[in-house]
Amino acid sequence: MSGRWLFEQPHRGHLWRLEVQTFRGRTFGNWRKWYRMGEDWKPTKEGFTFPLDRLADLTGCLMAYHGIEPPDELAR
Repeated sequence: MSGRWLFEQPHRGHLWRLEVQTFRGRTFGNWRKWYRMGEDWKPTKEGFTFPLDRLADLTGCLMAYHGIEPPDELAR
């Protein structure tokens, strides 16, 4: 499994990470809680995955929330 982090938020000794991952040839978004084990961070089962084509919808919603007009391809 390979991934690229888009966002990371520390919370109560853990990290929440939003990343784009590829697994078995499929690409998806992954929002997951991570915990520290020694020097490394490990994912927990807490979180969810979503189809990557919904990432544009999420981006458009966040832009609209902040009063930024999303481009047509991101508008809902």
